[in-house]
Amino acid sequence: MNIYDYPTLYDVLFSDSWKREIEFLKTALQHYCNVTEQGRIFEPACGTGRLLWRLAQLGHNIVGLDLNPHTVAFCNKRLKRHGLPESAILGDMTHFSLNDLQQKKSFDLVFNFVSSFLHLTSETAAISHLHAAADVLKPNGIYLLGLHLLPRGNAVCSQEHWAVRHGSLSLQSQLRRLSFNRQQRIETVEFRIKATTPKQHYEIIDTFPLRTYSLQQFQSLLKKVNRFNVLETFDFHFQSPVQLNSQTEDVVFVLSATNKN
Repeated sequence: MNIYDYPTLYDVLFSDSWKREIEFLKTALQHYCNVTEQGRIFEPACGTGRLLWRLAQLGHNIVGLDLNPHTVAFCNKRLKRHGLPESAILGDMTHFSLNDLQQKKSFDLVFNFVSSFLHLTSETAAISHLHAAADVLKPNGIYLLGLHLLPRGNAVCSQEHWAVRHGSLSLQSQLRRLSFNRQQRIETVEFRIKATTPKQHYEIIDTFPLRTYSLQQFQSLLKKVNRFNVLETFDFHFQSPVQLNSQTEDVVFVLSATNKN
C-alpha cells in the first residue's frame, strides 16, 4: 500500500500543525522576501496541499507539484471547492522548471516542511532537486526546507506515534525504522495507520526508503550544489532561530538562493 494513495487520511494526519506553519510562512515572506501580500509561493512534493489552499485564501499565488495523481487530484478538488485556481501539477520534484509549472514569473518562496526531501534516495536526485528549486526562485528568494537529520551515533528516535481525530474519523499512526544501511545512507521506514469510523476499522501499512543526512552531510551537499546560503535555522515549532550541532534532529533551513549556477 502507498499512504499517498489515501489523501484524506494523509491530510488529517498532518493537520494539527497548519496554524504555526502558516504563521511561519507569512513571517518568512515578510522578513526574508519583503512581501506582505500576494507572494508567489511554490511547494514541491505538495501532497494534498494542506497549506497551499490556505495560502491561496490569504491572497497568495500558489503552485504545487507532486508525483502522486491521487494527492494532486485531491488538492485541486479542494482548491476548486473554495473557488481558487486548480494549481497543483503532476510531476517529479527532481526535474521541474517554470515552464513545467506553467509559470512565467519566478517565486518569492519555495517550501517543503515534512522531510519529503528525504524521499530522494540518491545524491544525484537531491542535487537535481536543489538546482531546480534555485532555478525557479527569484534572486535572493527563499527555500524553507525541513528535514529530519541523523544525530551523531545511533538515532535518538527510531519510531514515532501520534493520534488524530477529525469528526467521526479516528487515526492512530506509527512511523518506525525497519532497517538502516549506514554505508549507503538508506533507512527503510514503515508507516502504519489504523483508521476507525463508526462503521469501519482498517489498517494501511506502507514501507519505503529514505536517504539519511547528518548535519555535516547536508552542509556538504549544499556546498556541492553552491546555489544557496543558509540564513537561519529553526526547529519544527518555528518559535525562534536555533543553533545546530551534531545532535540536532528536526530542523528547517532558511536557504537564500544565489545567482550562481
